[in-house]
Amino acid sequence: MKRVTLGLLLVLGACAPAAPAVAPSSPAASADPTPATPSIVVTEAMGSPHVGEGAPDFELPDQNGKLVKLSAARGSVVVLAFVASFCPFSKAEQPYLAKLAQDYAGKNVKVIAIGIDEPEADYRAYLARIPMGLPVLRDEGSKVALRFTPPGAQPEFTDRKMALVTSNLVIAPDGKIRFFTVLDTVHFDAKLIQLRRALEQVLAESPG
Repeated sequence: MKRVTLGLLLVLGACAPAAPAVAPSSPAASADPTPATPSIVVTEAMGSPHVGEGAPDFELPDQNGKLVKLSAARGSVVVLAFVASFCPFSKAEQPYLAKLAQDYAGKNVKVIAIGIDEPEADYRAYLARIPMGLPVLRDEGSKVALRFTPPGAQPEFTDRKMALVTSNLVIAPDGKIRFFTVLDTVHFDAKLIQLRRALEQVLAESPG
């Protein structure tokens, strides 16, 4: 058997499901497992960046080699998703992320995914799973992911870039973060219901 590397163990640990919460007491309670509010929201207590702060700017290449700069999207609502091919939660979210981009095309919303530091083959494997219809940026060295990782978020991860795997943000037209969650493996919102709610609220508040 091939030796399992420490890096692989860290990867698996980062995406391993947490112990399940108490089971719902009735069929009605289990009909929609999505909680009424996001359960792991990045707050000021976790450090920067957090909800209410400006999102750090970045420039990364997409799957076609085109450079994408966050500040160039100022004036639009931006959905930012940090993904990784090795994470089953990122894979589960992927078709709903693609559907989100399709549903909000032409509505002044830009959906961007960022693939956290991975070999080229793994990055391409993620892209090959389904048609995305949105820029999937490659963050070699995790420089952007680390800039978006608050020091107090997911403190159990000593490899700090892993703390941001399958995190989602909504950034308002003024560049401020309005929604920021990290992965909740107990109440995982693969369908991005909470993100869509936040997105609709920001759009309703935006002029035009």
